[in-house]
Amino acid sequence: MRHERFYTLVGVFVVGALCLMLLGAAFFYEEYKRAQVQTFVMFFKGSLRGLTAAAPVTYRGVKIGEVNLIEITENKAGTNVRIPVYVQFFVEKTFGFSQDPIRLLINNGYIGNISKPNLLTGVAEVELIKSSSPRKFKQTYYHGYPIFPTQNIIEKSTSIDEALDAAKKTLQDISELVRSREVRDTIEAAHRMAESLDRLAYSLNQNVPSVVAYLDQSLKQISNAAYSTQNLMDYLSRYPESLLRGKR
Repeated sequence: MRHERFYTLVGVFVVGALCLMLLGAAFFYEEYKRAQVQTFVMFFKGSLRGLTAAAPVTYRGVKIGEVNLIEITENKAGTNVRIPVYVQFFVEKTFGFSQDPIRLLINNGYIGNISKPNLLTGVAEVELIKSSSPRKFKQTYYHGYPIFPTQNIIEKSTSIDEALDAAKKTLQDISELVRSREVRDTIEAAHRMAESLDRLAYSLNQNVPSVVAYLDQSLKQISNAAYSTQNLMDYLSRYPESLLRGKR
């Protein structure tokens, strides 16, 4: 009986130890997975147009996280409406060694900024940029989540209406330029020049045949003179005394 009771206690102990090991492994694995995603809260003053859940969070043009949740709430005094933006950062974690690059970015003066919405899709993203006036940021929390500093200044976006207005103004400027006196004077001068060139071409077309005929006759005369001169030079080379006695 004693041996049976002993084996029973040993079995219970082993099973309990295995259960504790499994629970511990599951706990540490969940902590490891949770540590790979760090959640921060951002508060922006101004328009959040184009910002949606799953919108990317980028650093130097690379996606390092995404917007997880956007909700509406009020401050503690109940006087102002707030819109907390929950963002999740993808952070590399290894067992036994913890990295905190997001905290390093905050300490180096990086802040969150909503980019200009895409003109076609209307989607905006959260960019991490270097603050133009870095100052010491004191870490605060919202419902247990650390708050990430933000710029709180939204660049004015270019809407389709504004783009159409700009195109319309450009067309008006071009129309006014075409109707201006300077352009008309330039066109008239070009027209007069074209007429002068046309008259010159007509005159050349009338006179060129006679000039060509005269030039052809002159070339023939020069050729005959050259032939005669060549004959004379040949004769003198054979009979140089003919310069004194005359031709035989």
